[in-house]
Amino acid sequence: MSCLFNYVLGEELLFRGVLLPRMEGVFGRWDWVANTVLFGLYHVHKIWFWPSITASSFGMAWIAKRYRSLWLAMIVHGIEGFFVVLVLAVIAGWLP
Repeated sequence: MSCLFNYVLGEELLFRGVLLPRMEGVFGRWDWVANTVLFGLYHVHKIWFWPSITASSFGMAWIAKRYRSLWLAMIVHGIEGFFVVLVLAVIAGWLP
């Protein structure tokens, strides 16, 4: 449940819903790239995940920018989180 609140209310709402539209005034058409860099810096405590976080953030920021929809970025981030939890559950032995 905390993943849901972190992804939806924390990361996506802040980075794609609030910051991305405001970054257009400073970074122009490259605002989604700056948003991805900022998102990566937000995850500095997970340095071993930086390549995957950055790659997936490029996709989420581009989708949110291209279609001007926070919902699409939330769905992509939610699907990604679902598979992370699924893999961790299998590793922990909760699922066969």
